[in-house]
Amino acid sequence: MSEVETLQRRLERERQARKQAEKLAEEKTLELFQANQSLRLLNEHLEEAVQEATRELQDALRSLSTIMANLVDGLLVTDTAGNITHFNPALLAMFGLSGTDLTGRACQAFFSDQIATLIAQTQQHSTEVCMAELALAQGRIGKAVATAILKSAERTKNASAPAHTENDSLGAVVLIRDITEEKAIDQMKTDFISMVSHELRTPLTSVLGFAKIIQKRLDEDILPNLDSGDRRTERAARQVRNNTNIIVSEGERLTSLINDVLDIAKMEAGKIEWNMQPLALLQDVLEPVLAATLGLFEDKDVRLVREVAADLPEIIGDRDRLVQVIINLLSNAVKFTDRGSVTCRARRINGGVEISVIDTGLGIAEADKPQVFEKFKQVGDTLTDKPKGTGLGLPICKQIVEYHGGQIWVESVLGQGSTFTFTLPTRAASPSDTAEAWVKSINIDILVKQLEAHGVTPTPAPAAQRRKTVLVVDDEPRIRELLRQELEDKGYLVREAKDGLEAIHLTKQDRPDLITLDVMMPQINGFDVVAVLKNDPQTTDIPIIILSIIEDKARGYRLGVDRYLTKPVNVEALLQEVESLLAQGTSKKKVLVVDHDASALKTLVEVLQAQGYQVTEAASGTELLEKAIYIKPDVIIVNYLLSEQHQDLVKTLRFEKGLENVLFFFFQWSSDAEKNAT
Repeated sequence: MSEVETLQRRLERERQARKQAEKLAEEKTLELFQANQSLRLLNEHLEEAVQEATRELQDALRSLSTIMANLVDGLLVTDTAGNITHFNPALLAMFGLSGTDLTGRACQAFFSDQIATLIAQTQQHSTEVCMAELALAQGRIGKAVATAILKSAERTKNASAPAHTENDSLGAVVLIRDITEEKAIDQMKTDFISMVSHELRTPLTSVLGFAKIIQKRLDEDILPNLDSGDRRTERAARQVRNNTNIIVSEGERLTSLINDVLDIAKMEAGKIEWNMQPLALLQDVLEPVLAATLGLFEDKDVRLVREVAADLPEIIGDRDRLVQVIINLLSNAVKFTDRGSVTCRARRINGGVEISVIDTGLGIAEADKPQVFEKFKQVGDTLTDKPKGTGLGLPICKQIVEYHGGQIWVESVLGQGSTFTFTLPTRAASPSDTAEAWVKSINIDILVKQLEAHGVTPTPAPAAQRRKTVLVVDDEPRIRELLRQELEDKGYLVREAKDGLEAIHLTKQDRPDLITLDVMMPQINGFDVVAVLKNDPQTTDIPIIILSIIEDKARGYRLGVDRYLTKPVNVEALLQEVESLLAQGTSKKKVLVVDHDASALKTLVEVLQAQGYQVTEAASGTELLEKAIYIKPDVIIVNYLLSEQHQDLVKTLRFEKGLENVLFFFFQWSSDAEKNAT
């Protein structure tokens, strides 16, 4: 092939390649044009979508702002440092901050430490909901609910799952609701229940008292003299006895139910009296309870199992209240167990004691477990399972245990039984604990002996053959008749007064040896009667026993009463107190006890009263001066530290009219937890 032909072919190939390149360029240009067109359309659609999303977001924000602005509840949002990022008008109104801009400010600058504490808790426990009650403006009450704001929307509820770290939190949100009305309604409900329960006590006293008198008359006077050959009469007598026993038993059960209602009301109001002292848990609480509850097992195919460690530590607690808890748990276990066993287990744990009551009874459904410690709740089907009680026993137990610093919970499987467990912490005795322990120890004998050595002792009643006179003061005729029968049966001469004014008149007209006195009476109440009689030199030394549905022992003892019993009255206990006071005589030395330690003061007062002294208490130097001038005591017993702080005051008392011969006793604490009387 010639060179010309070769060149022509090369040119032809190049021409073909150029045509293909041009064609490809045209295709690419077309594709690029189409891509540009698509991109333009996409940009147009994207711009429309962004505008639509922006409009929707703006609408959502406006809607959210409107919702926040119209929320009845207060809303507070903070960052992790506690600085305010969002709030609503309701929050400002609740705290009296209307018109204030809180944005970017620290919440501590405007709100109580409780809110700051809540926010801190949400950062420490980001998966939990934290709650607290707090004070609002104008004396109102709020309930705050706070939680952390997390980056991930899902909160970890599984304990085994990894917990959120502090970096997961964006801040906290707090919702505050005004619960003033709810609290008022709840208080009204509690007050109503308390009032009804109190009012039931007076007729219940009559029912129980007269039923027991009938029992006594039947057993002592009537049944022994019946004709044993008359079967009809014997059968009727047995029926009367059984019916009377039922009345007494049901009356005592009703008393227990009423006491439960009053206990829960007093605990909620913070008015319950606690007698905290060092306790040997085994000897002071568990052994007496287990012995006392043996009767619960007699009529059932259930055995009591003891698994109590011998090395239980000493605790600080109210013995009677802890006994109440364990008896309640044991009685519940027996009540809901038809066969098998009830086990009382007590063992040491780290930092305290764990006590469990385990039964093989009905058990509790999983859905019912959260309700068992709620007031007035009866778990199970109340239409088929007859309620057994008020539903207050376990809530009372919970409050008692938590007051002692412990926890209580239940583990149960339906049909297999239940285990109720509570813990109690052990702790070193505080100065007040050692004070009370000393007062209850044998060292009180030393103080009494020193008082006796100085001639300060209650004067015993002189021997006399005349019948002692008791003035019964009560506006309820049936109560007066009940007490008359019981006292006359013991050989006392009984006079009656229907109100306080008549009581004062009869006392001054013909002085009685002892007075029993109700508190709630028309015209003048019992406390005022006590004040009148105790401030009259002619009647101040007459022993007075208050019998009332009102439980205000502190006020009664401050006024100078000798004993304070609540209705329904335990007649046996009343008769013992009457006998004891009449045996002591009418002349009682007046003692003023002064100590800043409220627990030790209360116990010392009770012990001296039990020894027959008329005791008044004071907690400060100012109170010492006022009461000493007012009551003119024979003896003043003062904490040494208090006397050191008020030396001039003690010297001043020596020159007060009527206190020239007052006898001072000083005591102080020593390092070995004993008191030294000087």
